[in-house]
Amino acid sequence: MNDTVPFAIGGQTPAGTILVIDELFLVSSALAHTLRGKGFDAHSLRVTDLAGVRAAARAYQPGLVLLDLDLGCGRDGQPIDGVDLIGPLRELGWTVMVVTGTVSLDRIAHAIAQGATNWIVKGATFAELVHAAVEIMAGRGQLRPAARAALIHRTTSGPTRIDQLRAQPRAAGLAAGL
Repeated sequence: MNDTVPFAIGGQTPAGTILVIDELFLVSSALAHTLRGKGFDAHSLRVTDLAGVRAAARAYQPGLVLLDLDLGCGRDGQPIDGVDLIGPLRELGWTVMVVTGTVSLDRIAHAIAQGATNWIVKGATFAELVHAAVEIMAGRGQLRPAARAALIHRTTSGPTRIDQLRAQPRAAGLAAGL
């Protein structure tokens, strides 16, 4: 994880379920299985569309969501952006940590601005991913306030940049005739 400090969100340590949301079911199910082995109530959610993920999340006691930003394509063929889940999941009481392969700091900043508590790259080792989840569930590992503020500032200093990034996959698909 990056630039972390121990403290609890809203004065409370995150408790409840861990949901792993990733378009690669092998990755999400292996991570959930490992977390169950550490005593957590962990589950992997299959991604079909944003509404389906939100509905599935309502069936569990809120705790931690390990969320990929690139969730593949929905039934309509459009990309599913994990950033669009952060606000609704936070409203349901979930703590969200982004687990992503993206190299775009602007996308990560946008996820933090939407309420993600921290982020870790998918290139981290499996043990590091598990450790990051355990730390968040223990009330540690949230992004330091200064680092959070700096990332959020990125989203407000160039508001059209995020829109440009979000439009790129769609534009690339259109250019390729997809």
